[in-house]
Amino acid sequence: MFALIMIGSFGLAPFALPILETSFTDSLAYFTLGGLEVLIGLIAMGLMRNPSTNALSFLKFVPYLVLFLHFPASLVLLWISSVRHDGIPAFAINYIFVYWVLLLIFVLITRLTYRVHQRRFQ
Repeated sequence: MFALIMIGSFGLAPFALPILETSFTDSLAYFTLGGLEVLIGLIAMGLMRNPSTNALSFLKFVPYLVLFLHFPASLVLLWISSVRHDGIPAFAINYIFVYWVLLLIFVLITRLTYRVHQRRFQ
């Protein structure tokens, strides 16, 4: 389960790469791979019954990883996209909104999962 949760959190990186393109079809492979990895991580968090100490420590660390790594990376990708295309494409604005909502959902689910399992051990 620990490995699946790690795959889910690091799946957010390839999921952000379509921000660089102007249309969805240009980066469908990155979207599919990243989305599948994030879905695997979310399912693993939902199915986790007796987490190891490694999984709990990673669940405690994931919100900070997302907020200090993935969020600034998405801003950099949005900036690169605006420089590359002489302005921000409409697709990038829509996609980054969806991406930030997914980041927020991932952070909330990991925090809730961590709190539930932390209460169980007390």
